Amino acid sequence: MHRDHGVVDSGVTGLAHPRRGHFDLGTGYHGDVWLDLDALFLRPALLRPHVRWLADRVQRHQVDAVCGPLEGGAFLAQAIADRLGTAFLAAHRAPSTRPGEATAYRLPCVRGGIGGWRVVIADDAVNAGTAVRACSDQLRGRGAVPVAVAALLSLRPASATVAEAMSVPFYAASTIHSRAWLGNECPLCASGTPLTHPSRHD
Repeated sequence: MHRDHGVVDSGVTGLAHPRRGHFDLGTGYHGDVWLDLDALFLRPALLRPHVRWLADRVQRHQVDAVCGPLEGGAFLAQAIADRLGTAFLAAHRAPSTRPGEATAYRLPCVRGGIGGWRVVIADDAVNAGTAVRACSDQLRGRGAVPVAVAALLSLRPASATVAEAMSVPFYAASTIHSRAWLGNECPLCASGTPLTHPSRHD
């Protein structure tokens, strides 16, 4: 399955201030890289070349809409949709009903429905891919067809499985080498390495 990574430049990586350590990613996964994703969108003008690069690649898929999970994914999805002149779908996080339950999202109601729509799923950063896969499930449940995933940042090697798991092309403006594990399979936990607090600056 096609994956297109990091052809613009590495500037987008620096905007997210990546840090190494042992982090609870809040998605049921632990990882060795933390990104300041709020900082990534602090100055939108700096993202224009990356948005343009992603839009140029996904437009070949005859896109009807771009969908992104709130927060950052929706910002990117709206920017790509604006450039392509397509519809924009913001996926809102659904409340969890049980502790430890996987994150779920709900899509907005669209008059006439979205059945048959060809949709690109966008997210600010893709690590284990839980958010984009949850969006894909919602889209398919509404009769839409996910045709590609686009991201500003891809964290390897976990994101390398997204294209295969979802059976769609994956495009990323930049790539950060990292590792992620299910929380109960984390080797850093097994070795006694304490969690790093995201706000701590070494």
